[in-house]
Amino acid sequence: MKAMKKLLERAKRSRKTQRLRQLLDRAIDRIRDGLAGPEPRLQPATVRVKRRKG
Repeated sequence: MKAMKKLLERAKRSRKTQRLRQLLDRAIDRIRDGLAGPEPRLQPATVRVKRRKG
């Protein structure tokens, strides 16, 4: 029972970090794209993170 709980916690945490890493990667990509252009056209990189209460 205890081991199962630990596994579940780890899975949850890894899922969360995966999502965060994905969002970060996306933001970095957009910034890099903006810098790669000939004229400086940096649009604000929108990163939406839904926060759950509780």
